[in-house]
Amino acid sequence: MNNINSQLITAKSGGLTILAPDDSAFSQLKAGFLNSLNEGQKIELLQFHILPEYVSSSNFDSLSNPVQTVAGKDPTRLPLNVESYGNSVNISTGVVNATVTGVVYSDNKLAIYRLDKVLLPLDFFVTKAPAAAPVVAKAPKADKEKSSAADEDETTQEQNNSGAVSLIRIKGTALMSLGLAFVIAVATLWS
Repeated sequence: MNNINSQLITAKSGGLTILAPDDSAFSQLKAGFLNSLNEGQKIELLQFHILPEYVSSSNFDSLSNPVQTVAGKDPTRLPLNVESYGNSVNISTGVVNATVTGVVYSDNKLAIYRLDKVLLPLDFFVTKAPAAAPVVAKAPKADKEKSSAADEDETTQEQNNSGAVSLIRIKGTALMSLGLAFVIAVATLWS
């Protein structure tokens, strides 16, 4: 509460707007969803419901999308778009579409609006790309006097930018190419 009070005092635009989901909105969440969030995500979820400016019920149409929240304004992580049609205000996050169902409190510095759904940041649901596969280091040259066929194999492998590495070579013929198989396996596991 002290944090909200300090933000009300120091806010540039002179206030805050809180988008407060009602009890039925929380009951619509998947069982265990809130418990599955880490502390940082819980804070971000709360901040995602607070606009760092006072918005009266008649001024939602003056907001520019994506709307900045206390959690941030990154449209790829935290998109919050508001559409206002007369007395109807709809809010979209890329995960959920919510409607403002009423005014809980409003003065000239603080507005609290009731929502029918919990605003869920897109960032919570976007799959993170897996880490890149480690690069295989070149083995040191064992013998300076290589045959010309071995030199050609080395040159071909150096020119191949695909990342494929042959495990076994017999007379210049690769029996197994690991690179592509590894990439496919990792992609299958992470999807």
